[in-house]
Amino acid sequence: MKISKIGLFGKFRDSSVAPVMDRVRALLEARGVRVLLGSTTSAEIDGERIDEQHHPLDQLIDVAMVVGGDGTMLNAARILCTHGVPMVGVNLGRLGFLTDIPQGDLETNLDALLDGRFSVENRTLLKTTVLKDDVSIYEGVSLNDAVIAKGNTGRLIEFETRIDGRFVSHTRSDGIIIATPTGSTAYSLSSGGPIVYPTLSVLSIAPICPHTLSNRPIIISDDAVVDICAFRTPETRAILSLDGLIVHQLSGEETLRLTRADRKLSMIRIDPHDHFEVLRTKLGWG
Repeated sequence: MKISKIGLFGKFRDSSVAPVMDRVRALLEARGVRVLLGSTTSAEIDGERIDEQHHPLDQLIDVAMVVGGDGTMLNAARILCTHGVPMVGVNLGRLGFLTDIPQGDLETNLDALLDGRFSVENRTLLKTTVLKDDVSIYEGVSLNDAVIAKGNTGRLIEFETRIDGRFVSHTRSDGIIIATPTGSTAYSLSSGGPIVYPTLSVLSIAPICPHTLSNRPIIISDDAVVDICAFRTPETRAILSLDGLIVHQLSGEETLRLTRADRKLSMIRIDPHDHFEVLRTKLGWG
């Protein structure tokens, strides 16, 4: 894969990343790479922009490079997942499970990227459909997870979980997280969910603070259909969020159907990449 055009996606509308963006752009342009600024990049940062080109994204760039933290990566992933453009991240955040290039070692990693010393991982995306009277009223795709939560109230919500039409459980809890392997190290992890190797074809389901302590996280095949239904919600309603963004309020009359999306997101990993070393480093394992 020859890389001659890179889209540079900065932290959403944040001009404070300009020094790092300028350094990345200078290093890439010194290697003869054309750099275009992506739509997340602050308007205060000067440069040629993707939105001004009036061509499909996959014709304009070979790779999307995201400068920020995991939140910036998730934001860019929502844009890139429909175009089939692989992405790689420069980490300006904290843990940075998704961002592969440390800020302190830019030149070495960019050289490796441009010299072809990388691998591409195809990550599962999660499709969430909100059904009311068997009619879809909302659809969304997420890289990390879909979360049904109680919202701004101290009261629990109740719901049923079904997998491939089979009843699994009736749960009273603060909510539930359905996570991809990529999202297993995000909110799901802090709710007691398992860490899943990122390229496995599975989904995890983790209740949030369940009232019944025996209600534990489970792992299922990602070709399963998960239905969350029969809500009983407090007066303030429950909320649905995808990758941390609230996308829908739930009245209790809906069914949420969660399936593997038809497409996957390609993520570049600079060689040598060791997922277990990342876990040891990020989570402080001995």
